[in-house]
Amino acid sequence: MTGRGLHRSSPMANFALLLALVGVVLAVPSLIVEGAILLGVGCLAVASGDRPTVFLRRLRFVTLFALVLFIAQALSVSAGQVLLASPVRVTAGGLLAGGRMALRFLVILSASALFVRTTDPDRLAQGLIRSGIPYRYGYLLILALRFVPFFQDELRSVREAQRVRGIEVSVRSPRRIAHAARYTFVPVLVSGLHRVDSIAISMKGRCFGLHPKRTTSREETRSAWSPVVLGIASLVLALAVVAARGRWI
Repeated sequence: MTGRGLHRSSPMANFALLLALVGVVLAVPSLIVEGAILLGVGCLAVASGDRPTVFLRRLRFVTLFALVLFIAQALSVSAGQVLLASPVRVTAGGLLAGGRMALRFLVILSASALFVRTTDPDRLAQGLIRSGIPYRYGYLLILALRFVPFFQDELRSVREAQRVRGIEVSVRSPRRIAHAARYTFVPVLVSGLHRVDSIAISMKGRCFGLHPKRTTSREETRSAWSPVVLGIASLVLALAVVAARGRWI
């Protein structure tokens, strides 16, 4: 167990924190609550070893899409006081709905990305198996999380090979999108299918799923960060209860 912050916490504690964050922003549509949780996610990322500039750079595309959601909600919702009638109709209710939607999207994506970066898939699957989930489903989770960096590495390799051959891939027009799918998506997909086939053969050769239970190769070590993370999750839930009773904006 290396790193600091959430890296040193148990996977189940990190998973409980993720569920608390996502559940609160979905159950309590409040700008104050969502903004406070987004700030808290940033603080957790910094405490886990990320620099603030790195954290913001990782969210640049998510922020751009959140801005699109904000504009769409602001222009489509007509409830509340009219703030601008020409050339487009903008209301206070539309701005409020757009802000809630954008912040909710940012919180869910940033918290999920932080969870994936700081949680080891093997430890998470073992924690779920200890909780009573069949190990077959736990192993599926490991495969799903392991394939994310695999596809990233394959995409990087394919693009480097294209640059060496003088192939320029762009998505600025429908024709270029088809061109990019032919020279980028297809090689990555074929490589992924080969990887899946080799994993399936390996699992079959080892008689995976033959026994109803399976032992783990290592025991989970206790960390002082796990109670801290669980305390943060409890604090987030308490904040949601207070916000729901007080009807914060």
